[in-house]
Amino acid sequence: MAPRVKKDLLAGLFGSQQSSSRTSKKSSKDLQSIFRHKSVRFVLRFTAASVAVAAVLSFVVVPASRFFTQRSAIAEKSAEYDALADANEQLQIEVNALSTPEGIRNAARAQLGYVLPGEQPLQFVQMPDLPTDLPDEWPYTMVTDIVRIQTNKAAASSGSQSFIP
Repeated sequence: MAPRVKKDLLAGLFGSQQSSSRTSKKSSKDLQSIFRHKSVRFVLRFTAASVAVAAVLSFVVVPASRFFTQRSAIAEKSAEYDALADANEQLQIEVNALSTPEGIRNAARAQLGYVLPGEQPLQFVQMPDLPTDLPDEWPYTMVTDIVRIQTNKAAASSGSQSFIP
């Protein structure tokens, strides 16, 4: 064996200072030569960019999207809460009104048609509009003409100029 190889081997076994400094210089030169290759630099840059993008996604984008989702959910729940609070308030007003004898009497009159002794119930029913679409045959043509004339007279007397043909 050559004396230098023997010396390096013994230094490696016994941990000599001189040998470790030589290997560290050698390994740093190897690393520098590795980093000089374009493909290695490209891979390292790509890896660094990927880590940066992942960090931005995890620390900025994902929390921001969750924030906006939660904000819209809170707005919906707040609107729902306001609607339920209004309904609850109306029901409480109704309960308070029905807690008095006069409120009970008014509810019985409105919902059940209750009448006190000595009162006479009056019911007003609104008349429905009469149909004016009659067939175009002989006895109905005279009725249709009369209805049209009367409608035009009523419109003229009220000031509106709407004529029905």
